[in-house]
Amino acid sequence: ADYAFGQLTGTLYDAIWGEYCDWALELAKVRLAADALPAADREATWWTLVEALDTYLRLLHPVMPFLTEAIWGQLPKAPGDPGLLVVADWPAAGTADLAVEADTAALLDLVRAVRNARSEAKVDPTAWLAVDAAVPAPLAPAFDALRPALERLGRARPLRRVDDPGRLHPTPAGGLAVVAGEIEAVVHPAATADPGAAGRDRARLEKELTETEGLLASARARLADERFTSKAPPAVVEGARTREAELAERAEKLRARLAG
Repeated sequence: ADYAFGQLTGTLYDAIWGEYCDWALELAKVRLAADALPAADREATWWTLVEALDTYLRLLHPVMPFLTEAIWGQLPKAPGDPGLLVVADWPAAGTADLAVEADTAALLDLVRAVRNARSEAKVDPTAWLAVDAAVPAPLAPAFDALRPALERLGRARPLRRVDDPGRLHPTPAGGLAVVAGEIEAVVHPAATADPGAAGRDRARLEKELTETEGLLASARARLADERFTSKAPPAVVEGARTREAELAERAEKLRARLAG
């Protein structure tokens, strides 16, 4: 309505690349290739991808008309859809399962953290390594449901779930400690592990702790500013308090890992 086309395209770019391509397609590949999964479930996964792409094309059409028209012409159509995207209905806002989205986001954060730890330690990106993850009870059902996809995305095999972070024990040869929100994990080294990996892993954790402490200090300074807490909308202030608590918890976990 405000003709903010730059904001529109930036938001769609982030969503299509960062959500649909980077994660949704990769998660779907595992389900579509799972012969043990009922055919109806695999078909539902396929149609979910189609419907999401259909929606993205409708949203992107005003700023990218020709390419979106060509792609949309190849998609299956719903009853009542016109022959051309240019006259198709604008998508209506739907409802989202916020709990499922939050659980999935937390587990994908684990994948990112595992990938980052492996990269910083210069681990062979093609190697499959065992990973133990301490997952809070509320996240356990989602973890178990997505385990095959998490294994593939994190090159983690086997990916084992433990209930208590105290049960995370690196092997005698060491291991990469990972902290991702409420989840803690250990990536166990391969038999031919790089002897310098442990030092790089500690440096990575120290760097993460320094960054987290800096963000925590900024968050606390913001909350200590009476102008912010008295004038900002209550939802914004509450979000800042939640963020401060999350950063404090992450810093505590990182210190514990470094002390161990």
